[in-house]
Amino acid sequence: MITLELTEEDIGTLIDALGDWMEQPARDDTREWLRRQDAGADLDMDLREAFNRRNDGFDAACAAAAEDTFIQAGTDAREQIKETSRAATRREQRRAQAISDGNPDASNDPVDW
Repeated sequence: MITLELTEEDIGTLIDALGDWMEQPARDDTREWLRRQDAGADLDMDLREAFNRRNDGFDAACAAAAEDTFIQAGTDAREQIKETSRAATRREQRRAQAISDGNPDASNDPVDW
């Protein structure tokens, strides 16, 4: 990974040059030419994204916080569903019954349901 400092003009020049290069007909149909065309298209998109998102206030810390919030929302939703699940209620009742019948190590393994 190499980090470069580019001006707006540098980025614009690179985007234009990549566009011109990608519009040229393939010199041959080798895999290397096709791979480089794909790499050029990816680089073009990366440059455009970097250029257009430079001042939007969205950074890695913001992305990580959003991801954590998204994951926590999914976890909370699953826990909420578990709380209202009739199957979960029946499992807990069976487990409580097993414990009251003298089996204190009653597992909550699906095999025992």
